[in-house]
Amino acid sequence: MKSLLLLPMLLLGCVFTFSSCTKEEITQQVVIPNKTIQFEVKPDAWKYDNTTKTYYAQIPVQEIDDYANQNSGILVYISDDQQLWEAIPDVINGSTYIYTYETGNLYLEIQNVDGTTRNPPTRSVFTKVVIVESDPA
Repeated sequence: MKSLLLLPMLLLGCVFTFSSCTKEEITQQVVIPNKTIQFEVKPDAWKYDNTTKTYYAQIPVQEIDDYANQNSGILVYISDDQQLWEAIPDVINGSTYIYTYETGNLYLEIQNVDGTTRNPPTRSVFTKVVIVESDPA
């Protein structure tokens, strides 16, 4: 008889021993959308900078406002056919492309790999600017 009572007691003990309370915390995340803007930089958009000895193209990007300039990530990609995109800075066909930005403007710059002056492209260069929103902590 004792063995018949022992089994239910053992099972009950296991239930209490191996069960635990779990706390489920549900948080609501606010999704901040990124912005992607595309531009065509035509051959006549390039200007020469005597100080840096490079050609640059100034691209007005109104989406780079003060907030984006201070808090967001700005990524830039270029393409010559709008099919294959390359992240810059990068070296493409012996040309080094870099970019800088400020509120309202993005500057695309080109030079030779060794840092010497490179003539600007004779065809349009397509530019994709991605503003990655961030929540400053």
